[in-house]
Amino acid sequence: MGTVDTMNEADGTQVAARRWRRLFDLAISRERRRRLRLVQWLIASVVYGGIALLLVAGVSQGWMQVSALRAWVGFVATVQTISYVALRTGWSERLRDPSLSIWQLAMGVIALNWGYVICGPMRTSALFPLMVIFAFGAFALRWRQIAFLTALAVASLIAAVALRITHPGWLTAETSVDPLRVDINNVLMILVVLPALAVIAARLLSLRQKLRDQRAALAAALEQVERLAVSDELTGLPNRRSMQALLERSIALSNRGVTPFCVAILDIDHFKSVNDDLGHAAGDDVLRNVACLGREQLRDTDVLGRWGGEEFLLVMPGAPDAASAALERIREAVARGAHPTRRVTLSAGIATHRPGGDADALLARADRALYRAKHGGRDQVALDSD
Repeated sequence: MGTVDTMNEADGTQVAARRWRRLFDLAISRERRRRLRLVQWLIASVVYGGIALLLVAGVSQGWMQVSALRAWVGFVATVQTISYVALRTGWSERLRDPSLSIWQLAMGVIALNWGYVICGPMRTSALFPLMVIFAFGAFALRWRQIAFLTALAVASLIAAVALRITHPGWLTAETSVDPLRVDINNVLMILVVLPALAVIAARLLSLRQKLRDQRAALAAALEQVERLAVSDELTGLPNRRSMQALLERSIALSNRGVTPFCVAILDIDHFKSVNDDLGHAAGDDVLRNVACLGREQLRDTDVLGRWGGEEFLLVMPGAPDAASAALERIREAVARGAHPTRRVTLSAGIATHRPGGDADALLARADRALYRAKHGGRDQVALDSD
C-alpha cells in the first residue's frame, strides 16, 4: 500500500512540475531568442522587487512617505509592463534593439535616481543597483549607448540632488537614523544587487566560453580548408595544385643548378574495370591503398601526389635510376596489396628535367613514357627515350 502511495505522490509531483513548466513557457516563451530577452527582463524585475521590499521597510521606519513609494512603484510597474508586453508579443523584434536594452536600462537609471530623491537618509544605498545596470550594459550596448547611459545617470543624479535642495518640502523631513540601521540597509541592498551581478557575470562567462569555442571551431575549419586546398581528400596525398607548385619550385632550383630532379606519372591499369566489377567504394579503397603503398616505398625527399582520377605524379630529386628503382618497388607493392581479391597493376613513365625546360614540356615527356609503358603491355616502368 505504501508503494502505491509513493507512486501516486511521484505522479502528482510530475504533473505539478509539468504544469509549472507549461506556465513558465507560456509566460517566458519557447522561442530561444525571445526567451533569453524575457529572462533578462525577469532578472530586472526581481531586482526591482527586492528594492521595493526595502522601500516598504523604509516606510515603516519613517524615512519614506507612502505616497512617494506608491509613485515610484507605479513608475517601475508601468515600465516593466510595457517592456514585458513588447518582448513577449515580439513587437520589439521589429526594432533595431529587439531586447529593448537601452530603454530598460535608461528607465532603470531614472528609477534609481528617483529613489535617491525619496529615500531620505538611506539615499546612498539607492545608487548601488547602478552597478547592475552598467554591468549589463557592458555586453548589451554599443559604446555610444553606454556613453548616453552614463550621461543620463550623471545628469539625472545632479537633477535629483538639485531637487532635494530646492524642494525639501516634497520630501520626508530628515530624521535621525541609527547608524546600525543604515549599515543594515546597505547590506540588504548589496544582497539584492550581488546575485544580479553574479547572474550577469555567469552570462559573460558563458559568452566568453562560447566565443572561445567559436574561435576554436573557426581555427579548425580554417585548418581543414587549408589542408583541403593542398591535399587530396580521398587519399591524403598532395593534390594537383600542390604538386604543380612543387613542380615549379623544383624547376626553379634545377635551373639554378641546385637540385636536379625527375618526375614520373603513374597510372593504375584498367581502373575503370575495377569500378565496374567491384564498385566505386572498392575503387576508392584501391586509390587509398596505392597512395599508402606508394609513400611507404619513397624517401623523405620524394613527393607523391594525386594528379587526377587514377593518375599520380611523383617528384624525385636525383637521377632517373633512383626513380626507376623506387617505381619498381611501388609497382610490386601495389600488385601485392592494393586489393585483397584482385591483382592491381600500374604503369609509370619517367622524365628528367632539363635545365631551361618548363613544366609542360617535362610532363609531356613523362606522359609519352607512360604511353609507351601502357602500349608495351602495362604493369611496367618506362623511361623517357629523348
